[in-house]
Amino acid sequence: MKRVGIIGGMGPLASADLYLKIIQATHANSDQENIPLIIDNFPQIEDRTAFILGSGENPVTKLIESATRLKKADCQAFAMACNTAHYFSQEVVNAVDLPIIHIAEVTVKHILQQHQSARKVAVLATTGTKKARIYDQPLEQVGLISVPLSEDIQMTLMDCIYKGVKAGKIEDYVNIFETLVNQIEADIFIAGCTEIPLFLPLIQSDKTFIDPTLELAKAIVAFSRSL
Repeated sequence: MKRVGIIGGMGPLASADLYLKIIQATHANSDQENIPLIIDNFPQIEDRTAFILGSGENPVTKLIESATRLKKADCQAFAMACNTAHYFSQEVVNAVDLPIIHIAEVTVKHILQQHQSARKVAVLATTGTKKARIYDQPLEQVGLISVPLSEDIQMTLMDCIYKGVKAGKIEDYVNIFETLVNQIEADIFIAGCTEIPLFLPLIQSDKTFIDPTLELAKAIVAFSRSL
C-alpha cells in the first residue's frame, strides 16, 4: 500500500475527524490491513481565511514546510485537513513535487455520481473558502449552482466554526447551526469546512448533507490501495 501524508492541525479536531473517517472507510479486519499514514499536526500554520481576506500572514511557507516533512517520510501523496488551505494547494504541489488528493475535487465527483438530480448546492464554508471559490468553481464547471449565502448567515456560520468547534464549544453552537441551515434553500448542502461535519451528528434535519471529510477519507484509502 502507498503511504499518504496529511497536513493537519487546521484545526486539530478536524484532523482527528479525518483520521477516524479514514479508519472507518478502510474496513480493515486487522491492524495490518489499515493504510500507512502520516499526520503532520501543525496548528501553528497561520489562519488561512485571515490571509485570504487581507488581514493575516501568508500560511504557504508553513504548508510547504509540512508537505516537505511528509515527502521526506516517503509519502506518495498528501491531503490537507482544511478546506480553506486548498487555496494554496497548487503552490504547495509545485514546491514539493507531490500530488494532492484534493478535497473539493473528490466531493464534486461524489455529487455527480450519487446526487445526479441536484442542481442547487449550498456550500457551508469559511469566508475564505467562499472568497477563494474552492467549491464554487468546480461546481460551476459541471453545471451546478452554488447558492449565495446572506452576509448574516455567513457571519453566523463563521461563529459556529471559530467560536464553536475551534474553541472546543461545539455543543454551545449546535442550535445556532441548525437554525442557520434551516434558513437556506438548496437541494444539497456541502459541509465545506472540516469543522462543520462535527455538527452533523448533533442536529436533526431532513436536508441532504455531503461530508467532504468523508469523501476525502475514502479517496485517501483508494489511493493508498491503488497499484
